[in-house]
Amino acid sequence: MRGPVRQGMRLVTAALLLAGVAQAEIGQGVALAQTLPAPAEADLRAGRARLDFLAGDWRVEQLVPTGENQWRSSGESALRFNSTLNDLYLETRAGSGGYVYDIVLSFDVARQLYRIISRDDRSGLIDVYEGVFDERGALVVSNVGPGTHYVSGGIRYHNRMTFTPTAEGWEWLVEVSGDGGQSWQPQVRVVARR
Repeated sequence: MRGPVRQGMRLVTAALLLAGVAQAEIGQGVALAQTLPAPAEADLRAGRARLDFLAGDWRVEQLVPTGENQWRSSGESALRFNSTLNDLYLETRAGSGGYVYDIVLSFDVARQLYRIISRDDRSGLIDVYEGVFDERGALVVSNVGPGTHYVSGGIRYHNRMTFTPTAEGWEWLVEVSGDGGQSWQPQVRVVARR
């Protein structure tokens, strides 16, 4: 480090020492801020448990729309949703349309909603989806609220994803909107079975 950056770090360190704040106290304050009270912890665990229908190893068939309520298979593969980081998240790596996606699902206990983060190997976009379970028991999330989208031909495209538990496993529907979520068109459907 050189010049102003080094000088700035010295000033911050000096200010903390003058204020009588020890490094251990700073670390303790961060740890205390991240600890949830017991009721919130129970709510977090219950919210996260609603995602368990996705956990584990699956045979998945990917389908693309060919017309009104008609689908064509584009092949089968394996997919695994792993529980990570103290069982607070579900994660997977999935491929679709030549893209590879890293996907993380979680429950935001403070806002009482589900969040999905998706990143791919081509666009550099960290896509954020938010939503809740609907009355049918399906998790419905979109990136309209968070505002992440991609642009093609000058049009902003958003996505909506619906994860629906079924007797054999679950289905994952991805839809696209070019009008800010006013209307949706199916893009891909994944059917998962053990």
